Amino acid sequence: MPHIKRTPIETDINIIIQLTTYLGYGILTVLGYARDWFDKFMGWTPSTPKGYAPITRDFEEFFRRRLYGRIIDCFNRPITGPAAGTIKCLNRKPPSCAECHLTEDVAESLNTNKPFTKDQYNECLNLSSYNYLGFGQPGHEICEKNVLQALNTYGTSTTSAPLYGGSTQLHNELEKTVADFLSVDDAMIFGMGWGVNATAIPALVGKGSLIISDSINHNSIVTGARASGAKIKTFPHDDMGALEKIVRKAIITGQPRTHRPWKKILIIVEGVYSMEGEVCDLAKVVEIKKKYKCYLYLDEAHSIGAVGKNGRGVCEYAGVDTKDIDILMGTFTKSFGAIGGYIAGARELIEPIRQICASQMFSAGLSPPCVSQVISAFNVIDSDEGKERIKQLHENSDLMRKELNDAGLYVVGDYGSAVIPMLICQPGKIAYTARLLFERGIAVVVVGFPAVPILFSRIRFCISANHTKEQILDAVKKIKEVAHITHLYYHRKLLG
Repeated sequence: MPHIKRTPIETDINIIIQLTTYLGYGILTVLGYARDWFDKFMGWTPSTPKGYAPITRDFEEFFRRRLYGRIIDCFNRPITGPAAGTIKCLNRKPPSCAECHLTEDVAESLNTNKPFTKDQYNECLNLSSYNYLGFGQPGHEICEKNVLQALNTYGTSTTSAPLYGGSTQLHNELEKTVADFLSVDDAMIFGMGWGVNATAIPALVGKGSLIISDSINHNSIVTGARASGAKIKTFPHDDMGALEKIVRKAIITGQPRTHRPWKKILIIVEGVYSMEGEVCDLAKVVEIKKKYKCYLYLDEAHSIGAVGKNGRGVCEYAGVDTKDIDILMGTFTKSFGAIGGYIAGARELIEPIRQICASQMFSAGLSPPCVSQVISAFNVIDSDEGKERIKQLHENSDLMRKELNDAGLYVVGDYGSAVIPMLICQPGKIAYTARLLFERGIAVVVVGFPAVPILFSRIRFCISANHTKEQILDAVKKIKEVAHITHLYYHRKLLG
């Protein structure tokens, strides 16, 4: 599918919305510091012991306490039961002192191990989980049978790192399955999705190397890049012209001070950006990578299994050969209903990383029942049932994206992506919108600063193959109703 060049949000949102957003954050910050001063004046704030520096960073703690803490009921909702097409959110008290506790009756049922009654939770349409293909829901005949068999055979954990006895025949089978699915030589699996980038990147590059990273790459990529010791440069999101300029300049000028050539240059991009719902311009990135002889690391956490006609990810979507990508990365937490992740590529690359990657030595291997779940999911994806699930996912997500766009709401991202962000912008609307949707039986993720730029708070809808067309259309109807109340029609009206 050809890549669509999008207008940057910064130039598309009108100046009045931007100014009122800054004003909203300014008012909240001033009032927060005023409350802090008053609490300190009254002696209600615990003081740091004399001679000690504050153990928490000042502004981060202030932000948690006075901004995030005021709307904490919109986040971290405790649930009961599986995160399927619908989700049961337990009742909580209103937020107080940056905390939001369960109601007394819910807490009592939890402590006494009693089943929850219907009046103790709110069953909502689940537009918040990464259950793209529906494998997170129990009851699948093949998956459930194989998971229980693995549990009886191998137990719950290998209790050892992969290099020191934490790898079984089942783990080897999964690595072969991943490699075959991606049409590459070899793959290596990890026990934690976030830990793939955090530990694999330092095993690939180090001092004297250069990482060129998209400006909105995921925190795990940022963490891994910083831990590597390599020099890091970022390019504006999805700006291929800027990427090429940085690569060319890096080759011409070399390392700082010495101007020696870089040992290696590694470009890192995501297949689908998790806060934008946008598919990267992979074909152009590959063209630049080949032209300047750089290495390419592709994070497919949100695209493998969910993007492309057969679920092969953004390579299939963009018509790119997987062998043109040096390191393919993905997770099992989204499309496969499990945990963990992988990297894949040429055998001569994967095998050395297996011996030096920190997670292979200092972290327990992937739980065998989860390994079995992922293998089963791969097998289903390659069947007629899997193709039907992928088709249903694309129909659901494209339908919702079209309906919201046609209504005049500011929706970000590309068709074919199961992540559908919708801009809220002003801070006062974050909690108001989330609470109104929750009252109408829709569970969503709202995202604000610092997870996204301060001007562009948003709701992130995550669509599943488990959703029906009727559920999607009912959700759109309720979202439009709430958007009318909270003034979110930024494409139709000056003030929304």
